[in-house]
Amino acid sequence: MKNRLEFDTFMISLGLGTVVLQWGFDRQEKIGAERLAAERMEAASMAQVAPPVQEPLYKLTIPEGSPYQNLAWPHSSQPNPFEQVESIVRQNEGIANYAGKDTDMRILLEAHQGQPYYFILQQQAANEMLRHELFHHYYQDPTSADMLAGIEFYTQQLVEAGSADSKLIYMCLRALRDVWPREKIAEVARQTAERVLAPPALAGADTATTIGYHQVVYARVLQKMGAKAGP
Repeated sequence: MKNRLEFDTFMISLGLGTVVLQWGFDRQEKIGAERLAAERMEAASMAQVAPPVQEPLYKLTIPEGSPYQNLAWPHSSQPNPFEQVESIVRQNEGIANYAGKDTDMRILLEAHQGQPYYFILQQQAANEMLRHELFHHYYQDPTSADMLAGIEFYTQQLVEAGSADSKLIYMCLRALRDVWPREKIAEVARQTAERVLAPPALAGADTATTIGYHQVVYARVLQKMGAKAGP
């Protein structure tokens, strides 16, 4: 009888120990699952608030083999000229009238004219002034003589620099249709289209990006514009 009682007591203790141990396992598993769920929720929350990667607004045209790819400046002992357009932008931030900014850009271009990297500054200044200043005013008043003169000046900078920004050049030519002779518009349209649609250039075009897609599409529009507007 005594042995039986001891055996029963042992079995009850063993059962309680197993229950406690299992409860501990279950609790640890639950805590682990809750922690994992919390980590996943935090990761999902961060993913939702993380800003998407923005594609650049424009792409500069830099010939293959140029030492200035990706705006590299090989002369570390000299000030980097490719930072000066952005510096002018910062200095004129918050000023509604773009005249001062325009003057600064023209002084910058004149100071570097003739340098081997000049074509990059021409594109930087033209993109800044056309995209962020002049076309905003053009759409409000397309007859302003000063604004059209500004568009003409910076369009010429793009042309001289050999820009393949077909969308921007198309916008410029449309704005200048009553300013430039028909033959000049046709010639610029054809030159830009040929630059973009030449076999090596077209083969290397990244049409999966917005910039690359627009580059090809607007080049074909310019091709037609050159054919129609030609003599």
